[in-house]
Amino acid sequence: MLCLLGEPLLPEAFGNKNSPVETVQMVVVLIGLYMSCTAKDYRSLFVFVSLVLFFVFAREVNYGRTLFIFEDPENANQFPKWKDMEYGWVAHVVVGLYITGILIYFVWRKVWLELQRMLSSVQLPVWDVLLAVSALIAGVAYEAQHDNLSEDLSELVLYVAGAGILYLYTRNKLNQVD
Repeated sequence: MLCLLGEPLLPEAFGNKNSPVETVQMVVVLIGLYMSCTAKDYRSLFVFVSLVLFFVFAREVNYGRTLFIFEDPENANQFPKWKDMEYGWVAHVVVGLYITGILIYFVWRKVWLELQRMLSSVQLPVWDVLLAVSALIAGVAYEAQHDNLSEDLSELVLYVAGAGILYLYTRNKLNQVD
């Protein structure tokens, strides 16, 4: 857990579902979604990024399940399983179709070619990418330790780094990167 001189900086409850940390995560993902939706160049690539970010946003709210949790301090991260919900089975079908749609778009619009063209013509923000990769690795490690707060904070760093990279690419700021 994130500590300062052995004392936690944030309450452990900030790692729960619907916590302030998760709310900030969703705001950052929505900012990234806005930037990718309003990109002027490399439209196929940024439409693909928008589709993926919408999926990340939906995943952060557990496809809507966590929006309907009523505060129970003893079971803050407990919510019904899809199989226990009347129409829960539909969620798996919809998520599967959405992921399939993203993959079809990626292939149909040849997004990898646009990504390759963009990366060959602009500078790579190395420090931002290293920050994002480091946060991703930390998040996976904290998830394995069942440390929800540190995992959520790592995800937040990943999302901020990703939004920063999107800002550089969508707003043509890469000539200012060192």
